Amino acid sequence: MDLNDQLEKALAQARQLQKQMFDAANQASGDMKPQLEASLRKAQELQNTFSRHATESSAMAAEQAQAASQHLKDMISMGSDAMRQSAEQTRATAQKMAEHAQAVVDAASKAAKPPN
Repeated sequence: MDLNDQLEKALAQARQLQKQMFDAANQASGDMKPQLEASLRKAQELQNTFSRHATESSAMAAEQAQAASQHLKDMISMGSDAMRQSAEQTRATAQKMAEHAQAVVDAASKAAKPPN
């Protein structure tokens, strides 16, 4: 699989992660934790993918991959905190994580576009 294929796959995974986070933010508080755990696992996988991509790509694509990786790092940190919070705090944190997931998709989309 070449670099572009890997990046397209990562973008699809980022979109899936974004959907998971929005779903988690909208679920009942008791149902949120398993969804958050799954999202954190996916975020860690994506972070590894973007870290590899940043070292193997052009400067502009690397910058976007690093931005996506940073959003994932922030999201993982928030998710870890959310696992220890009350239901209301978890819901607010899940919403913030969903915003970071959107930023990951945006950065991944930019990284996947060929330079002009």
